[in-house]
Amino acid sequence: MSIQEQNNTRLSNQNTLHNSSKKAPDSTPQHDAKMRRRLFAARAGFFTGGFTVASWAPIIPFVQTELSLEPAVLGTLLFGLGIGSFFGMPIAGTVSTRFGNRAALAASGVLSCLLLVVLAMIPGFRIECAALLFYGVTLGCLEVSANIYGAQLEKEAGHPLMSGLHAAYSVGEVVSAGAITGLLVLGVPLLWVVGGLMVVLAAVLLWALSGVSPAEGRSAVKSEGMVFAPARGRILMLSLVCMSVFLAEGAMLDWSAIYVHQVGGVDLKAAGVGYTLFVIAMAIARLMGDRMVERFGRARVLVTGMLLNIGTLVAMVLTDSPVVLFASLFVMGLGIANIAPVLISAASSVKGCDPTAAITTVTTIGYGGLMAGPALLGFIAQHKSLETAFLFIAALLMMALLNEIRVSTITNGKCGPAVRRRM
Repeated sequence: MSIQEQNNTRLSNQNTLHNSSKKAPDSTPQHDAKMRRRLFAARAGFFTGGFTVASWAPIIPFVQTELSLEPAVLGTLLFGLGIGSFFGMPIAGTVSTRFGNRAALAASGVLSCLLLVVLAMIPGFRIECAALLFYGVTLGCLEVSANIYGAQLEKEAGHPLMSGLHAAYSVGEVVSAGAITGLLVLGVPLLWVVGGLMVVLAAVLLWALSGVSPAEGRSAVKSEGMVFAPARGRILMLSLVCMSVFLAEGAMLDWSAIYVHQVGGVDLKAAGVGYTLFVIAMAIARLMGDRMVERFGRARVLVTGMLLNIGTLVAMVLTDSPVVLFASLFVMGLGIANIAPVLISAASSVKGCDPTAAITTVTTIGYGGLMAGPALLGFIAQHKSLETAFLFIAALLMMALLNEIRVSTITNGKCGPAVRRRM
């Protein structure tokens, strides 16, 4: 390869990670008003995903008590959510291209709300397992559909939008947790709480989506199966980084409270404060994320976020001070918040690759880290220690970052045509 070709290759990859499309968008009052309505619909999709996820968490103790489930049996039931989401994510690309963005978001969002009401009814173990499995499918489809639509709007706008859209997801989590906890404390029955909130949420989502054209996002080419991009080159590296980040995020959900309790000696009732700080930091960082990406570029935001995650994990291993542990979790939330939005935005910009197929592949492979993480870290913690498990996460993030930097400088960043697989 000549020096000129190498320079062209490097520039191609830098454009994938650094900036969104620089094409100046139309700027008329009608266009701006339409874009605001579409952005509101996209935010509603992300908010719905975060709201329903956080709504499931308070239901779990009721399920365990009502059905008298042993921890191992409860774990088996909970695994259904991950399995369902893993299979629901690839569906999103096909549904979006065949029926349009509005139909994909409306169907997956409303079904998620409906299934949460079924879960809150706690009709029996088998029905609960089936409902949670199908909720996982609809949730996975909803999250990827929202990312597909968000990436399309970002390209049209010509400036970063993904972090702000992901902020709506985090806000949905915070609002849901506060609303459900508050109503339950006031003595409102679980089914009334969840049922009422889900009716309102579904109605707001459908109203928000009314401003989106039914044909928007629909492909003229009829799809025949699941839409994927080949997992190689830039797509593979983005997927692996996404997998490591999702694993780290899932580890904080599953293990941070246990870590600060066992290592930091924090009382069990206060151990959950660490994850609360983590989520709050994510919401704050995502609200500022688009401005950060626009000012510093995707690559710097990605590298800085990864290094913050690695540094805070190492700091948590090196000390048992509760103050340092809580501060580390907050800083880690700031660092990890905008990595997934940057990766998804970068995937949609890979040269020669269909954006819908690229996002579907990256998110589906990335979610594998969220699924495998808890069991893998539990195995390491049981045979070594929790500190070793957290160091493993730091090492995984470092390897993913180094590989991403290496591949972005030696490949041409191209992706083959989308492939459609029958499943």
